[in-house]
Amino acid sequence: MIQRVSYRPRPLVQTILCALLIAFVCQATVSVRPASAAGSGSEAIQGLGSYFLTLPYGGIKMAVAVLGAVAGGMGFIFTGGDKATADKIWGPAMGGHYVITPEHIRGDKDLHFFGQAQGK
Repeated sequence: MIQRVSYRPRPLVQTILCALLIAFVCQATVSVRPASAAGSGSEAIQGLGSYFLTLPYGGIKMAVAVLGAVAGGMGFIFTGGDKATADKIWGPAMGGHYVITPEHIRGDKDLHFFGQAQGK
């Protein structure tokens, strides 16, 4: 019998592609009317929006932070204990915001997925 080759992406590839898509979408600036021009229910909507946006964003950010911690540790080991090299990996990977707040949605605060490297 001839076996058919499936051209469907594997679940891991699908998950990685979805995670990257969500990360790039979350990096985009979200503009909403100022709070003074918004109605009385806008704070509740922004709170719910920040909660539901934080669920995928926070999970992806945690995964990037864990992978960055591992990569920074490997960089530290393979460079003979050079902490400056590890900090260049750890700073951007583990820095940044982990939670989206209503201030981020309103545009009052910037949302940074990656942090600053140490020593800058």
